[in-house]
Amino acid sequence: MDKPKSTKRKRLSAAETYHLWMISGGICTFDGCPERLVVDTKGKLTNAGIIAHIIGHSKGGARHEFAKEFGYSDDNLEVVSNLMLMCYTHSKLIDDEHNKDHFPPDKLFEMKRKHEAWVRSSTDVKKKSVAIVHKRLGPPLTSLPITEHSPNIMLEAIENQVEFSNFTPEGWEQGKADNEKLYEKYVTRINKGKYDVAEVYAISPIPLLIHLGKLLSDTVPLTVYQYDREAGYWVNKVPDITLLEDLKPTTSITDKGSSELVVTISISDTITDEDVHAILGENQDRYDILIENPHVKRLLYSEQVQQIQELFKDKVEALHREKKYKLIHLLYSGPAGLAIELGRSINPNMWPEVVVYEYKYRGAPRYQRTFNI
Repeated sequence: MDKPKSTKRKRLSAAETYHLWMISGGICTFDGCPERLVVDTKGKLTNAGIIAHIIGHSKGGARHEFAKEFGYSDDNLEVVSNLMLMCYTHSKLIDDEHNKDHFPPDKLFEMKRKHEAWVRSSTDVKKKSVAIVHKRLGPPLTSLPITEHSPNIMLEAIENQVEFSNFTPEGWEQGKADNEKLYEKYVTRINKGKYDVAEVYAISPIPLLIHLGKLLSDTVPLTVYQYDREAGYWVNKVPDITLLEDLKPTTSITDKGSSELVVTISISDTITDEDVHAILGENQDRYDILIENPHVKRLLYSEQVQQIQELFKDKVEALHREKKYKLIHLLYSGPAGLAIELGRSINPNMWPEVVVYEYKYRGAPRYQRTFNI
């Protein structure tokens, strides 16, 4: 006897995949899940998350026995109406042998309907965004869990998640070139008129983030997220004002009558006189920004970022107007989100070139020159 022919699984078209992403708002459809979905496939980012079936495709699959009851056959299960965009955890949860009885088709169809209705209602008041994912330290990101629903609907993501490992002068220049390619992709998307805002998620070497911020300074409004390693979430605004720790920043200026200005910003660790003298000597003007008790967990939220950014931008511009510096040296110890905002503060039409330094704990000296902006 011939074996029964298996039903060939139909692949979604690019338009169908994009449509599913769009009606889901790029957010897991499972009730109450705030996870924003991007998936790394063979080194490339795709905006698909996990495409989960409500009525399972294969015989014996989750809820497949309900296909006829809900108007489906083996030939038409690969349609958007039967699919949910989900995070990995929830896509596995609804299909698990021990849990699938807790997720009958009517419950999942209702979950899909409510989520997509929320996305539709939100598009009238929420802005459409494109994500910029810049993760060049460690393995690629596969999702963007944030603390709560974003004020924007993210429809697309562009990224560079190739780990940066060449810390030579040539490697840094290639890193700048990679940033410029990413920026060109981003500008192309913006110029098509699809997006109102952009959202940035970054864990990369600090010099590359400062350079990226400088490139992004004159585009659409940005929301820069900071990764809270302890909680495992990306954050922006403080969820509770009582959690906003006072950084108590102090500043100091040393005038040596130099044509060059050294700026140090100590957030995660203290940049010492010895750090500066080891690479630049003692004859440059200095502007130092230091918070109380520098630590990697001290600065997370946009309210804190803005406070330090203003101290940097306003005072450096004032000093430059007075002294007309030929060169600015920037030594920074702090989180990725603030690094991007520091780069956005650099105005190439008003500032001289800025030399950016990379921190190496075991290096000698600890700060090493990378490139000029």
